[in-house]
Amino acid sequence: MVKLSSLIGLVTAGICTYASPSSLSTRGGHKECPPFKKGTFVIDSYQLYPENADWDPDSCQLLIGSVWNGTVVIYDPYKDKVTSVLEYPGVSYTATYHIGGVAWDPYTGLYTILTDPAASWATGGADVSGDHLIIKHNPKTKTTLWSLNMTVATGGRYGGFQDIETDRRGNTYVVGTWPGTIMRADARGKAVKPWYVPDPLPPTTQKGFSGLASVGENLLSVDGDGQIYRFDMRDAKKGTPVLVPIRPKVLYNETDAIYAPPMYGGSVLLVATWTHGIQVLRSRDKSWKTAEYLGTVPLPTDSPLYDGGAGVAVTQIGPDAIYIIFGFIDFPFVEGTVAGPRSLFPMPDITARVERLLRK
Repeated sequence: MVKLSSLIGLVTAGICTYASPSSLSTRGGHKECPPFKKGTFVIDSYQLYPENADWDPDSCQLLIGSVWNGTVVIYDPYKDKVTSVLEYPGVSYTATYHIGGVAWDPYTGLYTILTDPAASWATGGADVSGDHLIIKHNPKTKTTLWSLNMTVATGGRYGGFQDIETDRRGNTYVVGTWPGTIMRADARGKAVKPWYVPDPLPPTTQKGFSGLASVGENLLSVDGDGQIYRFDMRDAKKGTPVLVPIRPKVLYNETDAIYAPPMYGGSVLLVATWTHGIQVLRSRDKSWKTAEYLGTVPLPTDSPLYDGGAGVAVTQIGPDAIYIIFGFIDFPFVEGTVAGPRSLFPMPDITARVERLLRK
């Protein structure tokens, strides 16, 4: 396990460490992971409770935000084995903070990790106080390159940060939900600043953006009403949302993370919804000026393991497979811990269903 001493003290004071320029250069190509033909499977890991996940093709492993424990679990799906757990003093196992947002950076191979106060989700945005941290992690050296406290930049006026993307210049984008906002951190981790904040600022209880996906220079996000917006990441100072019309117009107001599977090269966007399933959208030319709605892959119901779960995210595993991340709460929590008693977490394979919709 990786334990990062005094992390919270550093970022609360608004101080960060940052990487040397050599560590920020675009790296070479990664190895090709073996095909993943496992089909639907179950991760057996006590109190895992995933909220989001991303595929690391450098190590051929899955990084999972273990929301209630406030840890990052590194899982090898080929060996069905948890290989390491990243813990953060002042965050992990506190119940006060969650870790949900995790992302692998295709330009550097680094990980970005978000910590978020539990209060913003427990109160539906009514309380967005507390430290919202963004952490850049080097999986090769198992060290933190830099960390920043987004609350210093927001002045505590908004929060609910839960998803991440990066651009080819090394900037990191973080989407907030209470209400919909986007922050941007520079490549060296020297500062994080508001990049998109609506004016006037809506109440924090108004659900806004909940997911991010990047395609070329386009940054895509889904709003609380299910509509997709496009931002140009070349805009250095301020992001401007542009509506992406969906035809036919099929919207859900219970959206969570969105995902552009690398296997489709940016032409497909998958929108996770808590109960309806995974919405499949396509932009044939990858411009995302408009989107085709192809259909929705329903959440599976063929096993009691799915009972009480919600579709909170989607991820690719290996070069060729797509999976739903199921989220669970399971109150009351186990005494003396900050999570429920569950050990079995289903990973339904929806690759064939997505492929059928794309052939329409």
